[in-house]
Amino acid sequence: MALRRRKPRAPRPENWPRPQFGPDLTLEDVPPTREEDPELWEVRDALDGLEVCARLPEVIRETFDQIYDGQRTGRWDGDQLNKTEKTHVGTLIQINLQKELDLADGDDLDYKIAGIEVDCKWSRLVYGWEIPGEMYAKHPQLALTVWGSDYTSRWAAGLIRIDQHVLKPPGKQRDGKRRLNDLGCRSILWLGEGDLVANTLLGLPADQQRRILGQRSGQQSVNSLFRELPRVLVNRATVLTAAQQDDCLKRVRDARKHLRSEGIVIFGHYAPHPELAAGLGLPRPTKGRFVSVRLAPAGSTAGDASSNDTATATEDRTRTIKLQGSHWRLATAADEPVEAPVLPAQGREPE
Repeated sequence: MALRRRKPRAPRPENWPRPQFGPDLTLEDVPPTREEDPELWEVRDALDGLEVCARLPEVIRETFDQIYDGQRTGRWDGDQLNKTEKTHVGTLIQINLQKELDLADGDDLDYKIAGIEVDCKWSRLVYGWEIPGEMYAKHPQLALTVWGSDYTSRWAAGLIRIDQHVLKPPGKQRDGKRRLNDLGCRSILWLGEGDLVANTLLGLPADQQRRILGQRSGQQSVNSLFRELPRVLVNRATVLTAAQQDDCLKRVRDARKHLRSEGIVIFGHYAPHPELAAGLGLPRPTKGRFVSVRLAPAGSTAGDASSNDTATATEDRTRTIKLQGSHWRLATAADEPVEAPVLPAQGREPE
């Protein structure tokens, strides 16, 4: 059954959380040593062995895309979620991380890691984790603190032993949850921090969002997506949000055909496309990502006539790849559109 195309309300950037990029580097962290808390370090070693710092960013990205559900709702921004959905993000992070790392269920808390009980805590603000009483009522428990921001494309995660000394006094909340105090913020043993795969649509000017998402059909929106965002890595979730249809790859394959007359090609993540993209100085598409660009014949000189030549444009003309027996380069603004070559079939993608 075909999906009905939806147009969600426009996000309101004034509602976005304040920009954050990771832990506060001005704090003098004082996490416990191995001798002071061997269990905490056992959990840390186990998570390191599971490559949590490589896998957690993917979990956060996939969770954001899952809660937006752009394929069915057309949403791409946290401000477009309702209150219940926003509070559900932490639950999904906990569930998806457990599946990704194949973690055992805890008896009282979320996980059992290296035989030790650990609870997963999520917050959209660094140091904003809400700690319930069961984390410290009987004895101090371990928490895996996870933070991620779709607005700055950053994440961080750490471990902390929860007791009364690392928490602020109880507030007026009915559930009695408490946040970390200054000592608590400094006591986190950080596992890592880094970049998330960027949300392609987030932060685009409103008029550009309308040009991409305001088309009459899903295919027209996908065409507009790759026309409007050349040289930008676009992930599968963004294509699904634009298309609001079931077959993401078919929409991309059809966009290649529709945009050829404008000189635009779309590289995918299967060989040989990443190598071709890199040959032009473009970012390599990784799993589930695409990058588009307009090409011009390498021997053409229309772009050379520009009086506003730049070092970047000059470099663009020096990089070439061979397609259909001819050499092609990145087009400049001065190049007239010519029909693009057909890209070679990818290793696992039917044409």
